Amino acid sequence: MQQKWVQHLTNSEDQEQFKKEVLSSRKVLERLRDIFNEMERDLNLAEVSPKNYEIPNWDYRQAHNNGYRQCLNIVKRFTDLDQRIIRPNE
Repeated sequence: MQQKWVQHLTNSEDQEQFKKEVLSSRKVLERLRDIFNEMERDLNLAEVSPKNYEIPNWDYRQAHNNGYRQCLNIVKRFTDLDQRIIRPNE
């Protein structure tokens, strides 16, 4: 679990309680991660179309997609409560 989950709490008891609450939401967080993975797959499929290069300012769209992909990876990292798993691109 990322330390940021409990960083806002100063009391160690509160931190432990909050960790338990987050861990008890594992199924919800796993589903959320699946949704983010689907969103990333959709983004990847949309990017490989040659028609994208016919759009004026396609480079700005690509920069936007790169930022979107980075954000998806950040939130996916927070939904991964098992820190022993090393995933590519994270």
